[in-house]
Amino acid sequence: MQTVLLQNQETFSLEPKVDTLYLVLLDKKANDGKIKVDLILKNSDLNCQLLFLGILKNKSNWQLESNIRHLVPRSSCLTEVYLSQKDESRVDFFGQIYIDQKASQTKSFLKEQSLVIGEAIYNRSRPILEIFNNRVKASHSASSSRINEADLFYLMSRGFEKIEAEKILEEAFFNKVLDSVKVDSAKELIKEYLC
Repeated sequence: MQTVLLQNQETFSLEPKVDTLYLVLLDKKANDGKIKVDLILKNSDLNCQLLFLGILKNKSNWQLESNIRHLVPRSSCLTEVYLSQKDESRVDFFGQIYIDQKASQTKSFLKEQSLVIGEAIYNRSRPILEIFNNRVKASHSASSSRINEADLFYLMSRGFEKIEAEKILEEAFFNKVLDSVKVDSAKELIKEYLC
């Protein structure tokens, strides 16, 4: 599987020909941004992954959108969004999966997870599944959670300042992503981003 890094804040319209992992890394220094990815699967037996990663700073505002269109049989796509949000950050995520009537035996999943580190966080997730064939597997999930207070207390009782302890727990959150990515080149890009 090849890795393609999508870095700039813009709209991407993609038609992969080979198995591809598309990696979207949100600019950690930006106050706001908008990224839209349209992924059109026109080849059978094609497996793709679209992975958004973001460490949002205080008062940042992001709009993210993914549109996955399965037009042929036996294609698959996993769309994942992993975000950590600081004080007063805002995220609006719109994720669409479209499976055409001809696209039997398709697999498509949409997953969004947000780690809340701070107060006055806004996170809106709008998944939409349009499925016109009964012989498919498709689902979506979204979750938002705060740092576990018991874990934070434990680290602080071991001498870490609160900010350091939060950083350690944020790293643990993103380690789940590293564990799930099987492509070495993508793992290296993610590690660089998280440092």
